[in-house]
Amino acid sequence: MTLPFRVRTLYLRAGLEAPGPITYLSTLPVSHSNGSGADLALASGGTVVLHEGFDTSAVLDAVERHRVSALTLTPPQLYMLVDHPAIKDTDLSSIQIISYGGCPAAPARLAEAVEVFGPVLLQFYGTTETSGISVLAPPDHFDPELRLTAGRLTAEVRIRDLEDQRDLPVGEIGEICVRSPFNMLGYWREPELTAETVRDGWVYTGDFGSLDERGYVRLHGRVGEVMKTNGIKVHPTAVENALLTHPDVAQAAVYGVADGDRVEHIHAAVVLRPGGAADFTSLLDHVSGELSPKHVPAAITFHDDLPLTGAGKPDKQRLAAQRAGA
Repeated sequence: MTLPFRVRTLYLRAGLEAPGPITYLSTLPVSHSNGSGADLALASGGTVVLHEGFDTSAVLDAVERHRVSALTLTPPQLYMLVDHPAIKDTDLSSIQIISYGGCPAAPARLAEAVEVFGPVLLQFYGTTETSGISVLAPPDHFDPELRLTAGRLTAEVRIRDLEDQRDLPVGEIGEICVRSPFNMLGYWREPELTAETVRDGWVYTGDFGSLDERGYVRLHGRVGEVMKTNGIKVHPTAVENALLTHPDVAQAAVYGVADGDRVEHIHAAVVLRPGGAADFTSLLDHVSGELSPKHVPAAITFHDDLPLTGAGKPDKQRLAAQRAGA
């Protein structure tokens, strides 16, 4: 992928203008947007603490030992920190910003994170192709309605209908398209993929979203993840958020699995909180009440931990492959 150099200079300038040195903890690959956080910290005259992967205990230890002031997480990693028993005994006072993103965050779990960490959460929604798209600032996290969103737009965005390519009004769900001076120039030596993704200066992100009257964007999952089942289109993020409002559920991932007749069915993988007693039936009833009977999963598996990709997101392909082979 070819990016304009202004993308990097944006973060370097922010680091040079920082009021003091930043100690940045990195547990994600620095080959994508996480590397920008490292650039910012180094430009501030600060320090980057590098971990090869995410380990909850190691992160809490590093925060206290190195007086970490900034770190970047995915939502599942944020939930794991909130749920860790050692969080209550860890000195978190050095943390000034916890930036998180990479996949939609559950409003119920964000409310818990605010209680643990205070006014330091910063949701950053963007893609490597577009850089930043929206930001949910720390004060926004105290508003239950804004926690339903991925923040206020920082780039020019339109929501497009997948079938007729018309621009959709406020409140309707379509593909998020972005025009920004920080958009990529193209995919390296892949002109056909570039032409498919960048059209008339707009990057088609592959993300489903909608806008509200205040300029905040709501995420509804990836275009390729939407399931057509029970006569309706089901967005996995909606079912995940419904599951995560159950008091016994700590983490959830929802995905589609096709049967022998190629009919897609909703499947869910959940991690219960310590002491949680929810079972298949109680979770089905909960989703039905939160959404509708057509949104209930056909199967739910219970896990000690969800498998994550190298980027820290729930590995839904792996989960689906396991169910398909079951």
